[in-house]
Amino acid sequence: MQDYNLDTKDLRKFGITMGIAFAVITFFILFRHKQGIFATLSVSILFFIFAFIMTNLLKPVYILWMKLAFILGWINTRLILIIMFYLVLTPMSIVLRLLGKDLLDRKIDKNRDSYWHKKEAKVFNVSDYERQF
Repeated sequence: MQDYNLDTKDLRKFGITMGIAFAVITFFILFRHKQGIFATLSVSILFFIFAFIMTNLLKPVYILWMKLAFILGWINTRLILIIMFYLVLTPMSIVLRLLGKDLLDRKIDKNRDSYWHKKEAKVFNVSDYERQF
């Protein structure tokens, strides 16, 4: 983990952001369900109070929130990589193997002298150097 050297300004921004987030959740609950807004409204008001009056009380909440964010980021990264591998790369490699394609040109031909691919001769001009890709 990292060291949290926080100043009052960072904690105040965190408190205001969380207060706004819980206020938005409160209004969403109010318009959708018409009840049960007391808890989220209270949390929103507490975050605003702590952000403007008692900023240092937000430090443990901030550290806990960042630890949770770190854990969720670790899980999401692995989950996205697993999904990409098994839902994109694996089916693509199976299809290419069934079609007999070898995109990396891995087969070894003992009769070849070299595996060098000759490039066609081209006269370069200034625009080729400006737009290399």
